[in-house]
Amino acid sequence: MFEFFAGAAVLFFGNGTEQQGGCVFGAESEIGIRAFATPNGTDTVKIESEEFGSFEIEIGDTEPKAEEAEKFSAIVRGVMNCFIESGNIFGGFDAKIRSEIPAESGISAAGTFSVLVGKIISGLFFEKSVPPLRLAQFGKIALENYFGKPACLSEGIISALGGTVFMDFSELDMPYFEKIPFDYGKTGYSLALLGTGDFSEDYTEEQKDLGFVAWNMGHTFLSEADEAEFVAQFPILRQKCGEKAVFRALRFYEEFRRASEEFETFLNGDFEKFLEVFREPSENEGENSEVFDFAKSLIGEKGAVKEFSGKVLAFVPEESAAEFAEKTEKRGIGIVFLL
Repeated sequence: MFEFFAGAAVLFFGNGTEQQGGCVFGAESEIGIRAFATPNGTDTVKIESEEFGSFEIEIGDTEPKAEEAEKFSAIVRGVMNCFIESGNIFGGFDAKIRSEIPAESGISAAGTFSVLVGKIISGLFFEKSVPPLRLAQFGKIALENYFGKPACLSEGIISALGGTVFMDFSELDMPYFEKIPFDYGKTGYSLALLGTGDFSEDYTEEQKDLGFVAWNMGHTFLSEADEAEFVAQFPILRQKCGEKAVFRALRFYEEFRRASEEFETFLNGDFEKFLEVFREPSENEGENSEVFDFAKSLIGEKGAVKEFSGKVLAFVPEESAAEFAEKTEKRGIGIVFLL
């Protein structure tokens, strides 16, 4: 048996910007999905998992199936098809898979699972030689064309590469990405995720709004216009595109800028500066203001809180992490420690 692990992706900055050519900055979580797998000498992939179900798939049977929508067997089928279409020949395997991602946590278990499947095939049959970008691309295709949910390539890159990662999506198909060595255990903080839910529908709506704003500015992607150009046209865009769309675009520029800034702070090893930027007010605060305000009141001035897509990320001083979790759970708020 060989062991494989894919950690869930945490996006610090740049959430939702990649489809518009933005920058994303995030890290692999300490929690994720683990597998023990071995080749079985057949043409069948056999998966056993309490969380995702147990199933068998013939390697030659990789066409999408409508009845498999939002089932994890669809992800396996989709990833296998990507390997086959790329000219990679592999055999069957048995895998026992266990997820460390709590149900209803708001973390993309499907996205993490898609990368894990790629890691298993790469590890068992190609000596782990498949590049992280390819694993992320295979996972994205499987999620969108087989599982039936929108997917972020940035999250797949983080799970496939591991560590802390900066990505620039100026070239959407071939993004620049760089891994930054960093030990969060030495910071004195733990990272908690608060809030739950599936925000895939909101993500799709957001991307439509951002594309519409870009089109009204005469561009294909928002990244083709700088923030000054957007601000100059803000009143007109507000009339043409609507208030929700232009404020989403404003958040795009804010996240784009902060992702680049925070990349520099990590290169300089300045975690306190990172927390300062993390604390800055954001245009998307207010989506889950009750949870955000509650977390902020517990942390005080030493930690840092950020809201995105209805969820809240909080860097909590380690000495108060246990109390923070206890009070959050008593309030009925879902909480997961990621780092």
